[in-house]
Amino acid sequence: MYRMLSEFSGDEAAFGHFGASAGYALSARRAMHTFHTGPDTWKHIAVGQRKWANLNPRAIMYDKPMAYEDYYNAKWLVEPFRIPDNCLINDGGRACIITSTERARDLKHHLVTIMGMGQHNPSADLQEATYLAGPTGAKTAGETAFKMAGITARDVDACEIYDCFTYTVEITLQDYGFFGPGEGEDWFSGGMIEPGGRMPVNTSGGQLSEAYHMGLTPLTEGVMQLMGRCGERQLGPATNTKQPEIILCSDNGAILQCHSCYILRRW
Repeated sequence: MYRMLSEFSGDEAAFGHFGASAGYALSARRAMHTFHTGPDTWKHIAVGQRKWANLNPRAIMYDKPMAYEDYYNAKWLVEPFRIPDNCLINDGGRACIITSTERARDLKHHLVTIMGMGQHNPSADLQEATYLAGPTGAKTAGETAFKMAGITARDVDACEIYDCFTYTVEITLQDYGFFGPGEGEDWFSGGMIEPGGRMPVNTSGGQLSEAYHMGLTPLTEGVMQLMGRCGERQLGPATNTKQPEIILCSDNGAILQCHSCYILRRW
């Protein structure tokens, strides 16, 4: 077992530190000091995304509602993360097809185009990061995508964020400029990201409550929402939200270091 862990995590395994959960927990713990964030912020993400999953029959957590009390009563996985702060582990799949705009105009669904995209990889892993809590690769990737699209965060109607952990959602949106450092709790409160909220986030339930399909979870959900193919969870009148024209999607890896940002538009 030690040999397996040491090959995966190097010398850190000798000190009991290994795996993605521990790496993200280390970053989140530093953010609790730097940004004064923590479970009081992350509960809004976990519960808000669960409400979207409760509208998605294909979500693993479809029939498992969660309240704030349930979040606080959940077991620790790696402090400061409780089990609802962590993504699911499951089999499954999502897929999308990318073609030319001309070809897509002949298909039966609404045309969805890529307005902008950006990528940034400040380091290969958390141990090499200049700042443990951020800014992450999301900052430069988001700036690049917004510049290409010719818009700002104020023009975005919904977000589909890579959510391996609740804190990942917070720091990604912070680095994209939706709110400033330390403002996450106020921004997420009041149902901001939930059905009926002003900025829906991870409308399938995300990797926290629908299923873990890596970067295809946010990307394909964004495409489906813009096409109007999401049934009971569809953005618009069905969920008391704005019908979306622009959705921002993200992907993340190497414990917050590698990052991709996509901005999609419905035509």
